[in-house]
Amino acid sequence: MDVESATVVRLVEQFLKEHNLQMTLETLQKETGISINTVDNVDVFRSDIIKGKWEAVLASVEQAGIAQGKLVDLYEHIIIELVELRDMGPARALLRQTEPMEIMRTSQPDRYLKLEQLLSRTSLDLNDAFGGKGTKESRRLEIANDLVSEVSTAPPSRLLTLLGHSIQWQKQQGIIPDGVPYDLFYGRTQEVVSSSEDKPPTKLLATIKFPKNEHPDSLAFSPNGEYIATGSVGGFIEFWSAMTGKIADELDFQAKGSLMMMEDAVTALAFSHSGDLVCAGASDGKVKAWKVKLGSIAKRFPAAHSQRVTCVAFSRDDTQILSGSADGTIRIHGLKSGNMLREFRGHTAGITSAVFTEDMSRVVSTSDDGSLRIWESGSAECLYTVLPGSDKLGLSMPGIVSAQAIPGRPAEFIVCTKSPTIYVVGTDGQVKRSFAAKQGTCSEFLAAAVMPQGKLVLAVSDTSALHCFDIETGLPQDNTPKVADAEIFGIACHPSLSIVAFFSNDRRVPIWAS
Repeated sequence: MDVESATVVRLVEQFLKEHNLQMTLETLQKETGISINTVDNVDVFRSDIIKGKWEAVLASVEQAGIAQGKLVDLYEHIIIELVELRDMGPARALLRQTEPMEIMRTSQPDRYLKLEQLLSRTSLDLNDAFGGKGTKESRRLEIANDLVSEVSTAPPSRLLTLLGHSIQWQKQQGIIPDGVPYDLFYGRTQEVVSSSEDKPPTKLLATIKFPKNEHPDSLAFSPNGEYIATGSVGGFIEFWSAMTGKIADELDFQAKGSLMMMEDAVTALAFSHSGDLVCAGASDGKVKAWKVKLGSIAKRFPAAHSQRVTCVAFSRDDTQILSGSADGTIRIHGLKSGNMLREFRGHTAGITSAVFTEDMSRVVSTSDDGSLRIWESGSAECLYTVLPGSDKLGLSMPGIVSAQAIPGRPAEFIVCTKSPTIYVVGTDGQVKRSFAAKQGTCSEFLAAAVMPQGKLVLAVSDTSALHCFDIETGLPQDNTPKVADAEIFGIACHPSLSIVAFFSNDRRVPIWAS
């Protein structure tokens, strides 16, 4: 099947529209003369016209290639309704500053002059304004029928969906090696740091120490494993050597004493896949993306959430940021536009984790309400709701601490509940298997992480004991060393080595190795 160039342009235009890149979209449409002529929902579009929801209607038609004559009719009608409401400012702006009305002014000057005269009148006769062509309601219905015939709807995120299907087919055919990082743009595998076999951490490698009255509230390893980024309760973001626990003085801004800083406690951290950016979420609901090398802000999201940000993550292509909050919502933000692109609602308590699947087609989230939800990332539709703790009859539903992707298994996630049980859940909404701590060794897990080769799961108990499970067999290791004196808040694994970092409120980040 041959793919027409116009189809490719429309796929790109849909991507730009969904990511609110309006200037780029307008330029592409102007240079190619191709428009996508789609709205999110035709029935809703028709209903908005009939109900006079003109702000939503104008936003829908702005990028659609609707016939100029029909646009002229629409804008004329909206102006008349605004004059009826005596909302003269917007009426004048539409009449004098929009392309459809400029076309009317040059091609139908008498019709345009009539609208100008309406703006100067103290009263309005609607029958006269509509030229005896019906009532306001009948004109809305007529315009709705005209415009609906011009537009259609298309499934969301078609470009990313098609790319995902193409990658899956090429993996099946052996064209793209499975389990190896692949650069889709250059069409080649990426060089990776030599990885070690997953081994349980058994000894303290180094310790990051915080000053008095400070302690870490979040941490993350850089993609190349060189740095550990920490976010403190005082709002500071700092970078440390993952091997020595010393401050990373090779970063000029840190060597000069400058620091990245949020206005409130840094409660979530994540690196971009390129390692060039780090995203921070704070207890005041704000999110910022920072340039790692420069220590400067790349993008602000001042109203990301209404309550504490509990998790952040970058999309595979580093163009979007996924965030979850104690306010119970998950949101996708455009890194270039700075706008919220989608919102996921359904959890009845605070969000504890949210991540994209490898192909970005879905979002997996967990909550204190005890549920894991799997969403369609393009439409924000909830596909599955999973209750991993429901197998424990007679007990209240335990909250879920986190869900994390298993390396090498893109369709499976490790789910840590506030119980002595760890679950493996698939993107099909099914609980695949579970494994539990030995009886009497753990009341509940507080944090968990998957080691880089996807063979072992680490989980920290309420006594700060480190439990290790084999993902294949579910069998626990006998050794459960105590990794800290204080209660552990979180855990993160090195991206390629058997190195693990923990954080709590005792001013220390212990780094353990095998």
